[in-house]
Amino acid sequence: MIRRGFGMVLGMFLLQGVMAQEAGQPLSLGLRAHYGFLWPHRPSSWILVEGHAPAFELFAERQVSGAQHWHHDYLMPSYGLGLLYSTLANPARIGAGIGLKPYMYLPFVRGESSSFGIRLGWGIGYVVKAYDRRDNTKQIAIGSRINTAIQLMPEYRAIVGRWTLSAGIGIDHWSNGSYQLPNLGLNYLSVGVGAGFALTQTVPMASPPPIEQRAAPLREWSVVGAFGINETGSPLSGQYTVYSLSTQRSWGVSHKSAVSAGADLFNKGTLAVVNPELADDDRIALTQFGVHGGYALLFGKGELFIHMGAYVYTPEPDEAPVYQRLGMRYRTGRHLLWNLSLKSHYAVADHWEFGVGYRW
Repeated sequence: MIRRGFGMVLGMFLLQGVMAQEAGQPLSLGLRAHYGFLWPHRPSSWILVEGHAPAFELFAERQVSGAQHWHHDYLMPSYGLGLLYSTLANPARIGAGIGLKPYMYLPFVRGESSSFGIRLGWGIGYVVKAYDRRDNTKQIAIGSRINTAIQLMPEYRAIVGRWTLSAGIGIDHWSNGSYQLPNLGLNYLSVGVGAGFALTQTVPMASPPPIEQRAAPLREWSVVGAFGINETGSPLSGQYTVYSLSTQRSWGVSHKSAVSAGADLFNKGTLAVVNPELADDDRIALTQFGVHGGYALLFGKGELFIHMGAYVYTPEPDEAPVYQRLGMRYRTGRHLLWNLSLKSHYAVADHWEFGVGYRW
């Protein structure tokens, strides 16, 4: 259930938060070609590396209209949807990796006909051959076919008429967030070049709204309750529910970013799996308490955030004394807050958090 609904959740956060803005520049269609290799970020992952592999990515993209203040804060970013395919140079154990990713291109610097920035994508991934205890035991990286797919790519772009040419170096990542073990993740490191063609001529950019119409920098309290499922210890050890409750105070550093501080409660069933001495305790005994600090990039009603936290109390030590949370939030109405995030211990995913909250 959680995997089947993953695409709809991502669509709500990314597409509603970005693509639902006023129509921007004309739609561009294009192709990106990548060439790279599996990056074994763990020594045990070397067994999957068998050579270099190409990848191909179809995309549709549009630049924002400029009608909102944050469009200009970020030097007129673009948003799009990309579909990537690669064999990952291991057809026997992996088969292929596919990623369908909504993404944003955020320029760091922009000239009249060129720019340099970063492409950030987060969507649904598919791995053709996952771990199987009988037929595919050497696929130690991914235990499920349906995963999340993440893309980070610093990129240079040049505009020639209705063409946009691009080149960059990036990484594509497939992971299920420890929903099903194993979950070391697949990392495809590559160089890429691309070309996109605008279907119609560009249109004049909209001017930003008057400065007096701009809201004050973010200042808010929030409480978010979330739900997830994870597996830990070893494959087939069982999947258990996770509940979290987070409260925080956010302060806008500028209209583009904010810092935060808060506290977290986690109730995680898998604590009793890795700590058998907790197996006979009530579920309430599997509760952890932590504190965190955070940073967020603000995009109108949406934000991308990262939290760095530490456990103040845990019934038994977890995989690490500190934890991280990476995710996105979107505000609707006066008080409602939607949350999608991934909690991890350093580079090891702990669980997804699908949640809703109240802000004031």
